[in-house]
Amino acid sequence: MNEMLKITPIALYFIVGAISMKMAFKNLFAAKFLPFHEKASVTPWNEIDNQLKAVILSLLRLSGMGFLITALLMLVFPIVNYFNPNTFSKYAIPVMALIYCSGLFAINYRLYNKTKAKTPWKGSLYALLIILLGIIISIFS
Repeated sequence: MNEMLKITPIALYFIVGAISMKMAFKNLFAAKFLPFHEKASVTPWNEIDNQLKAVILSLLRLSGMGFLITALLMLVFPIVNYFNPNTFSKYAIPVMALIYCSGLFAINYRLYNKTKAKTPWKGSLYALLIILLGIIISIFS
């Protein structure tokens, strides 16, 4: 049972890591707005001037880097910590990802409230809750 408690947070973090990796690639290699951004802005991508497009793509890529860091943290460090236990990384790594997902949730929810665009606020809330559950389980393992 105790072994199962040690592995469960790793599995939970892996789920968040895999989704974050998918979002990292989506944002890093985006050639235009994501669909919900376009709906929220009420402006088609082809009507935006090139300088603003460059700014938007820069912000998307910056977001992609945040997803990439979160993905790497959630995919690598829990496994490393399993084989080489360290209390600091056991909690600090998931807490950093929790902070990112909390901000992501708040930003996406605020955008949803203001524009009614179908933002992924629920997905970021689920990621936040999965990480929180992993942290709680880690406390008891």
